[in-house]
Amino acid sequence: MRCEIDRGIFAELLAGVTNALPSKSAYPVLNNITLEVNNGKLALAGTDLDTYVRRTFSLEGQSEDGTVVVLGRKLAEIVREISAPTIKLSSKERSLSLEAGKTNASLVSLDPSEFPEVPKLPEGVTMEFPLATWFELFETVSFAASKDESRPAMTGVNWEVSKTETRMVGTDGHRLGYVCRKGKFAGKLKVIVSTKLFPLFPRGEETFAVHMDPAKIGFVFQNATIITRQIEGPYPDYERVIPKGYPARALVEHDVFSAALRRAAVFAHPVGRLVALEFTKNKLGLKAETPDVGRSEEEVECSYAGEQIRIGFNASYMLEILRRLQSDKVAVELSNPLSAGLFKPVEEKPDTEQTFLLMPIRLD
Repeated sequence: MRCEIDRGIFAELLAGVTNALPSKSAYPVLNNITLEVNNGKLALAGTDLDTYVRRTFSLEGQSEDGTVVVLGRKLAEIVREISAPTIKLSSKERSLSLEAGKTNASLVSLDPSEFPEVPKLPEGVTMEFPLATWFELFETVSFAASKDESRPAMTGVNWEVSKTETRMVGTDGHRLGYVCRKGKFAGKLKVIVSTKLFPLFPRGEETFAVHMDPAKIGFVFQNATIITRQIEGPYPDYERVIPKGYPARALVEHDVFSAALRRAAVFAHPVGRLVALEFTKNKLGLKAETPDVGRSEEEVECSYAGEQIRIGFNASYMLEILRRLQSDKVAVELSNPLSAGLFKPVEEKPDTEQTFLLMPIRLD
């Protein structure tokens, strides 16, 4: 194979593929990616056996067809350090050569037959979905997904689409993020998708196609294809978990609340990151203490309706929620010190509903 490509474009293509490679694997071949030139196009592909990613780019100028298999992350590292604007790629005798300005480098290539077989695109449910909406909703809730592999369903994001709305939910049992967007959508689906998909999706396109069968889900873009296994469910019954009609409600300025929490977090204990919140009429008190560090007490103004409540939360979790609440004021709904608290935006978009649930930490 032989071709020439802009360094920046090549670096972007590599990032989109190497993000799919496993951090550790018993199969060394999975540390590699394929580069294929065919009929004036360059295609890069990588997999961890659960997710397969393929990115393509239309080349300018002359090129020669061929395929090489090389270490993906090593190639990405080399390309990042090259300062020349273009890179010439060529393969010869089981190696890939790079020429860029005064830089000449080569990587050992494997036999392409050693690379895992390319999975077929699912032939089931097919629909179009707006990419900007997917990014916005996924980023809103994916932070709450579990990192515990012993609960596979909760390591992903629950995604539902109907003709009139789409929903996404992420939870790890301690916190939950829920977002719903009203609109007209071209199909219906319910699937648990991996949080690892976010950095794999290309930017800048208006829509993508979704292909799904009982085992796999495929995402097809103009110049990219991603095929991944579905995460097995069932997903937790989030509608039952989210409380309705809490008796106490506070309205707090978003920036004021966030700044006070960041200050309190300095004194929160490293284990649990506990900050105590005390809600009284027109006041919110924040307290945090670590014996070896010190303590902090602060009051901020708020509008509060309900009985006085003192409740503890993880400061880091609260700040993660506030970063995703795009609202000048935040509503905090409570029942008692042992029940989950709800965090919602006061000024919501007409077509969007957001709710974040956070379990409390028992106060001594």
